Amino acid sequence: MSTLDGAWVHRTLSADDRKTFEARFSFALAGVRLTYEVEPLAEVVREWWVLAGGDQDAADADRFRSQQDATITRRPQRPQQDPTRWVDRTGPAVFAALSPDDRVRFELDFTGAADVAERTFDHRRLLEVIHHWWTPACRKANPEHAAIDREMIRRIEAGDESVFAGSGEEP
Repeated sequence: MSTLDGAWVHRTLSADDRKTFEARFSFALAGVRLTYEVEPLAEVVREWWVLAGGDQDAADADRFRSQQDATITRRPQRPQQDPTRWVDRTGPAVFAALSPDDRVRFELDFTGAADVAERTFDHRRLLEVIHHWWTPACRKANPEHAAIDREMIRRIEAGDESVFAGSGEEP
């Protein structure tokens, strides 16, 4: 998740630059509220982070991490990997993968985080919401994993210690 703090940017800028930053941040946040896509807002913070004197390398690293999260499903899969269906770690992908009940809770969390961002100019809570809901989204995308987990629990409760041994080794 991002370490770049829009609140720091806001405090650091001159009064004229602060007004421009506020306008750009507010415009991007309006789009975030409609689409759950945080990347355009994060890009505003990255751009102004550097203009406010923040480290360019930190902004570039933040952009790279964000691009990695957004392209999880497009990475090449190795033949030996399990056939997990991944969910990109973006607001729209997470929202789409959730159950209807979880979508309602996601929306509430996301709206609350957007309200905080509007007051503080710090978008990181939005990223935390996406990060939090990513695991349930992946579980929903892979229902067979729950059955595997239940079987593993059943075996452990039945005293089958072989589940703890790795690839034929003694426990």
